[in-house]
This record gives sequence, structure tokens and C-alpha cells, in this order.
Amino acid sequence: MRRFVEYLKSRLRVQHVVSETPSSFLQHLSQTVCIERKPLRFCSERLRSLMATLELSDFSDFYGLTLIANFATLVSTYSKGFSLIIEPFDDRAPTIPNPILHFSCMDASIAICPVFERFQSVVITSGTLSPLDMYPKILNFHPVTMATFTMTLTRPCFCPLIVSRGNDQVAMTSKFESREDLAVIRNYGNLLVDLSICVPDGLVCFFPSYVYMETVVAAWSEQGIISNIQRCKLLFVETQDAAETSLALENYHKACENGRGAILLSVARGKVSEGIDFDHHYGRAVVMFGIPYVYTQSRILKARLDYLRDQFQIRENDFLTFDAMRHAAQCVGRVIRGKTDYGIMVFADKRFSRVDKKGKLPKWIQEHLKDSVCNLSVDEAVQVSKHFLRQMAQPFNKAEQLGLSLLTLEQVEQQERWKKSSEFNPRGLEEMDLS
Repeated sequence: MRRFVEYLKSRLRVQHVVSETPSSFLQHLSQTVCIERKPLRFCSERLRSLMATLELSDFSDFYGLTLIANFATLVSTYSKGFSLIIEPFDDRAPTIPNPILHFSCMDASIAICPVFERFQSVVITSGTLSPLDMYPKILNFHPVTMATFTMTLTRPCFCPLIVSRGNDQVAMTSKFESREDLAVIRNYGNLLVDLSICVPDGLVCFFPSYVYMETVVAAWSEQGIISNIQRCKLLFVETQDAAETSLALENYHKACENGRGAILLSVARGKVSEGIDFDHHYGRAVVMFGIPYVYTQSRILKARLDYLRDQFQIRENDFLTFDAMRHAAQCVGRVIRGKTDYGIMVFADKRFSRVDKKGKLPKWIQEHLKDSVCNLSVDEAVQVSKHFLRQMAQPFNKAEQLGLSLLTLEQVEQQERWKKSSEFNPRGLEEMDLS
């Protein structure tokens, strides 16, 4: 292990970016310090066994050693589907030496392959699996059946809108060329101010990145938009610090509970976008500011795009758009968490109205994106939102869902009779009309 650590130190003393496969790394390791693949594969297991034998309780003191052992096991186990990249410095500070070694998985099928091998039938289901034809490619399997279903609702409980321009007719977009445009940032702020006035309780906003969110919030502060927002609702911001974000979420929930109302500014691919539910009054509207494309200058992303192109013939632009629209759908999907919930989904970027972008959203969102709501100004979006909220304010009870989104007693009894008859006639269910 000591020789392996010394070897890693020597490899990190580089002046340029190095990218190689696990096989070439192991070959160079063997030639340099005479360490073969086989003993490396058991490093992680042997370290755990040693720590258990010594009855060590505080593993945090050995975090670095554990990390090295895990890397040794991984790099010696996987010869394909992984890439090893050594960067001499961070792109944001190229003058400061800060070497980083990345061991990244390029092939998602490696993780799910054991599942396919163990089970005869596998069902993959989600509300954001769109477009479906991309998943068999990146997961490397041949599906028996692929199907897309709509949501069974008794009333239109969510309202998707595409806001493409401000009231001054300036196009709204988060494209790199327009990120410093104060007119675009001002229109984003005006949209949020107007929504904070008409939308009750909680409102969640997502940005493509932390850097862009910081830029926009700083500009809003100078333009006086932050003070206008705070007249209507409290404002909370997600940060890269987990403790600060947890505190912001806790206070956001309190503000929604006591009727004060709140706005949470967060980032796609952050903690809030994947795993936090904003059901009922915690999220009456979600605003997606721009399309959440991943940072395209990342060397890890470039390596993965090259791998997908060579191995699965997936074009770079197709994968980037697929990934961005999947995360956009995950973000706006936070607003609907049940049949009795309702909310507004705002896509604030003119590019969402394009066929290649809109067509990659889940079907249950697409079918509510009529042409009349795909090219709205800020004022038009606010008027549509007010009309939708007035509709949702009308009396509604669960009895109205019977026969549509909930089964009636007669339908349940009929299904029970079908089950009993199918026990005597295996083709019974096929012959009966299940509608």
C-alpha cells in the first residue's frame, strides 16, 4: 500500500491533463513499482478486515487510507467502462497547482447489468423517463415492452407554461451569450415578483448552476427586485453547504406553514431538485429559469460523450439535450406529489418551445402544453396563473374522483369477480372487456 501511495503521488506531479484507461494505468503501475492487478483487487476488503480485527471505532481518522484502498480495488476490477483523468489544477484557478485524480464511470449499464442478470423480469418506471428510446441505449438492454402513460386526473391539477419573453418583448433565455444581459435578468426578476404576488404559500425556483444563480441574485439586488420580492414573501437560497441548505429548507417550511409564504432559490442537480418533495402548500409553483445543461467544458463529461459516441452511437447534442430536459422535468415535477395536489410549472426560457426540447419532456406534461401557453410574455403567464388558481380554489372532494382517478366500489367488486373467474379460466381476463 505504501508503494501504491508513493506511485500516486508521483503521478499527480503533472503539468498537463492526463487521460487513460484502467488497463494502461495498471500496466504503467506494474512497470514502475512492480505491483500487479490481483493484490490490488482485495485492498478494500483486507483493510476492512484489519480495521474490524483491531476493533477501531472511529473510521474518520482513516478516511484517506480507505479512499486509496477503494480506488485500488475499483481500478483493478473494472477494465472497461471507466476512465482515469488527472488534472494538474482547477480550471477556475489555473495558476494554483491543485492536482486532482478522477476515476469516473462512463457506462451506466455496468451498474444495472447485475440486476438484469439476476432477475428474469425487470420493470423500470418513473415519471421522468423521457424520451424512452434513450434508456435502452445508455443502459445497453433490449426492452420487451415500452409504454408511456398519461396521468389519470379528475381535473387539470397542474398548469405548465412556457414564458419566452418579458413585457418589453426581450427574449428570455439562459444561453451563455445572454447570461450577462441585464434585460434578461430583469425580466426573470419581474416574472418572479409578479408570481410572488399571485401565487399563495410556497414558490420554488431552479437555476442551471450555482454560478448563474449568484450572478442573477446579485443583479436583482442592485435592481431593487429582491426588496420587491420580500414585500410579498420571505426569500431563502440553497447553497453548496449541506447544513446551510437544511436550515434554509426548515425555515422555508415554517414560512409556508404560518401563512407568510416563501420563495426558495435552488439549483438543478442540487439537493432540493432530487429528493425533496414540495407537496400541497409547500410548492404551489415551480419556476425553471433556463435549461439546466451540464457544464460542457468538464473533461469528465467530454470523456463520457466520447465513450457514448464510440460505444452506443449516441450523438453529443442528443445526450446533452436528453440530460437537460430530464433534470428540468425532475425539477418541475416537485410541484405535483399526489392526486389532490395542484401547482403551476413555469419554463422560463424561449428554447423550451422548440420541438426538439418540448418533445423530450414527459408525455403527461406535453399533453397539457397547448400552443396557447408555449410562447407567453410575463403578463400573459401571470393572467393564466391567476385563472388556474381560481379554478383550483373551487370546492372539490374525493367523491368526484370515483370512476376516474379512483375505483368505485362496483369496479372493485367487478375486478374481484374477474380474478375468481380467471382461476378457473386462465384466458378469462383476456376475453373480458377491462375498460
